[in-house]
Amino acid sequence: MRITNLIVLATLSQTAACVWDWEDDRSIKWDRERAILGPVAMKTNVAYIDSGLDRVTLLDLAEDTTRITTKSIGRRAIHAVPSNDRHKLFVITRGEEAIHHGEIDQDPKFWVIDTEARDASPVAYEIGSPFDRVAVAPDNSIAIAYFSAAGPDAAGFFRNPNELAVIDLTEPPSESNPTLKTIRSFGSVPEGITLSPPMTVPGTGAARTFAFILSSNNLTVLDATNPDRREISIRLDLGGPPVVPKEVVFAPSSASAYVRSDNARDVLQVILEQAEQAAPGANDYRPVLAELGAGGGPTDIAVYDDATGKRFVLAATPNTKEIVLIDADTAQFRSVPIADPIDRILLFPADVDGTGVPKKALFASIAAKQKRVHVLDLEHITDPLSQVGLRPIALDQAVRDVVPVPGRDLAMLVHDDNRTVLGLLDMDTESTSPMLGLGKLDSYDFSPDGTHLIGATPSISRVGFVALDNLHPTDFRLDDPPSRVLSTQNGKIFVDHGDPLGHATIIPSTEAARGDATVLAGFLTINLLDSEP
Repeated sequence: MRITNLIVLATLSQTAACVWDWEDDRSIKWDRERAILGPVAMKTNVAYIDSGLDRVTLLDLAEDTTRITTKSIGRRAIHAVPSNDRHKLFVITRGEEAIHHGEIDQDPKFWVIDTEARDASPVAYEIGSPFDRVAVAPDNSIAIAYFSAAGPDAAGFFRNPNELAVIDLTEPPSESNPTLKTIRSFGSVPEGITLSPPMTVPGTGAARTFAFILSSNNLTVLDATNPDRREISIRLDLGGPPVVPKEVVFAPSSASAYVRSDNARDVLQVILEQAEQAAPGANDYRPVLAELGAGGGPTDIAVYDDATGKRFVLAATPNTKEIVLIDADTAQFRSVPIADPIDRILLFPADVDGTGVPKKALFASIAAKQKRVHVLDLEHITDPLSQVGLRPIALDQAVRDVVPVPGRDLAMLVHDDNRTVLGLLDMDTESTSPMLGLGKLDSYDFSPDGTHLIGATPSISRVGFVALDNLHPTDFRLDDPPSRVLSTQNGKIFVDHGDPLGHATIIPSTEAARGDATVLAGFLTINLLDSEP
């Protein structure tokens, strides 16, 4: 096992801090609170965000030798998310108010880090407020920074919970980019934002991105491509318990969205239609609403297109003990009786690139912890004369979670709260196979081709592999306990050991021997003494 030891830099930095402790003008860097965000899996990179050193450390695993790059960002990073294609990393920094020597006035910023371009400098957008959540469009064209529902923190005074920063990621920062906007409030605050893929409203020209902002008793639609236009609010309250939108799925070809809400009777369809502009710069669309006949308070929904391109909505409604298949164009529906309180729907094969046609749906009762799941054939279900092919699959243990395996017609079943008893459901043969773990599966990932399950637990200095073709288990002995395990796009396994100075084991593949692995130590302190405050 190759060991790359960079810990000397950390020792030097600590020594330097002690030697300089008597100096009044030493860098504030040595006294700052420090938190590490990450590791974050990118394509072939793994990213760590250091809130004390104001930088992102990238470990490039594309080659045999790991390349380490640091990129400077703003002060006090508070939130980080990868782009949907995992090429870029988005980071929000709170900034800093200069009070003591060595501090620098800096406003909150939204940073875009290109992890594939080694020499590219991070791009900063001035967002004005220390937002702590980010929503990103599926095509990475637009991001919206907003506040979580946590409320003001100790570092702030006032917080406007309905403020948003809409960032056009295709354009450089400017006085008009980002656009800061406060949406109208009816006594509630955003609990989540979902951005659509590009959708063309018939008669209005080019495709654009719409933001669906979810809050209690309210759904707000914003033209994110034209954020200066006013948002449109849709009241959802029915005079009873609060209606809380929880999930939005989109049908880009018909410029529509389907919304599942807690305490709602049905699935809400929001169709975007052309509207005459009341004035220049006003909205040129309007939402048209329709309740699709789930009829019993849906707990989960899934949307798919059949082989002819017709769109259908699957909804689980435990109150009526049904699964409902809704024709999105006509709102006609077909009900399938089911006794279990279904709250999870998965489609197989998984639609990876937007062109696949699912053939089966898997239904599970997670909250009720049922000892069975159900499979429904979708190929001929729209034919009213066809028999519904709903089949129960009995299990030895109750189901706590169901996770699809990327690129495979397999689902991983979690059978206990400690995640030590697992099962694999083959959707082709509809058979299950059990797997037992030595400890709690605190961290796991799948290999990019879906051939292996990779798992780890901090109590055991090993990484476990399960070949999903034949369920053959193997393990890899580590020198230290793992904290988190990740799989990169090129099939390498990255094991983080939870050391604030940086400590990781890199395993080239699931077939690698210990002698093939590399251990990196101290990489979060690299070039520390050469950096400026």
